[in-house]
Amino acid sequence: MKKQIGTSRFAVGVLVMIGALAFASTASAKNPKEVKMTIVNNKLDITTPKDGNDCKPTAENNKGCIKVIKNKKSEIYFHLIGDTNCTLEHGTKWELNAVYLGGYNSATEPDDDDFGFDSTSDADYKKVKGDFNIINRTSGLVTTIEKSEKKLGINDLNQHEYFVWYKIEATCKRSDGNPTPWVTTNDPRARNGGTD
Repeated sequence: MKKQIGTSRFAVGVLVMIGALAFASTASAKNPKEVKMTIVNNKLDITTPKDGNDCKPTAENNKGCIKVIKNKKSEIYFHLIGDTNCTLEHGTKWELNAVYLGGYNSATEPDDDDFGFDSTSDADYKKVKGDFNIINRTSGLVTTIEKSEKKLGINDLNQHEYFVWYKIEATCKRSDGNPTPWVTTNDPRARNGGTD
């Protein structure tokens, strides 16, 4: 009887240990990055410091920089914090709407009209599409894993080394029901360390 109790305790202990290791492994696989934004004069302003999100050794570490180091995957979250009142005509409040990527390995930030990956080679576009789950090549729209008024989340599988620029879209909800105006911010690059 004592032997059975001892064996049972040992088995339970092993299961608890395996569960804890699995949980730790899952948690570390997420490797979350976070970009915080506020509304200033009806425009998005990034408040995340330039050396956040593993960007400290990166040359282009502007505010909101994101770096996913080699052999890591990440979930990237964009948070709207503070006062979200929209003071545009008939405006009520600002809400986050979408994430776009563009400018594959481009030294300069792409224009709003030139975002996306139409001018990127098929091979390079395939890398970005696979890492970020791009919905639309022309606009660079990314599939979100989480979406609410103040939070957007995207996945980065980080299989290849390159960088892209990101653009966040927010909409001003209106009391008159007319189409919502929108505001975007282009910000620094999201830099992938890849696995290759």
